[in-house]
Amino acid sequence: MHTQEVTNSDIPVIQKSGNHFSNEQETRGFDMIASTIFSPIYPVIAGQILERTEKRTGVALDAGTGPAHLSVAVAKQSELKVFALDSSPTMLKIAWEHIVTEDLVQRVVPVLGDVHSIPCEDGTIDLVFSRGSWFFWEELYQAFQEIYRVLTPGGIAYIGGGFGNQKLKAEIFHKMNDKGPEFENGVKERLARNSPERIRTELDKAGIRSYDLIQDESGFWAVMKK
Repeated sequence: MHTQEVTNSDIPVIQKSGNHFSNEQETRGFDMIASTIFSPIYPVIAGQILERTEKRTGVALDAGTGPAHLSVAVAKQSELKVFALDSSPTMLKIAWEHIVTEDLVQRVVPVLGDVHSIPCEDGTIDLVFSRGSWFFWEELYQAFQEIYRVLTPGGIAYIGGGFGNQKLKAEIFHKMNDKGPEFENGVKERLARNSPERIRTELDKAGIRSYDLIQDESGFWAVMKK
């Protein structure tokens, strides 16, 4: 992992890139929903990632961590050190607050960077995971190439989206639909955009041959093996 001088006394920053979610009020609104309505899904998804990949020690990277809820859940259920990558300094500020609150400062490290150019050396990450971010990656094949590049030999990436199980999905949809139809419509649009056919095409374009696609009540996930 390439590091450079910390630019904020409260947040350890590693290589800047991008500036999404720059509006703090907007970002905190996103975090409020993630911290309340969505909060039950993160321990469940973390458990599924760890069980299915069998990676519980070493170094992990959360690609598109947002407020770092999944990073925190993975760290709590394993011995992994987690680098929480996001392109938004504002989002990482909020992520850092959660990391401090959970007393995981030595285990979860915010990293400012872009999934299309991950600030890690080749073959240094044992597990890359990500929930929900791949819907917003501009070039999927390039992101997949970068993820594959940083994996150690024998490393695994678990990338996709989901709600953990049908019960949690139904609860979230019920609560979010009370706020308006935009959420459900957005989920349908994103799922249609990142269809299994497109993911296979992008993985092939990235030159990745060893992978499995999981499509069950946990969601839709691509599992890449190196």
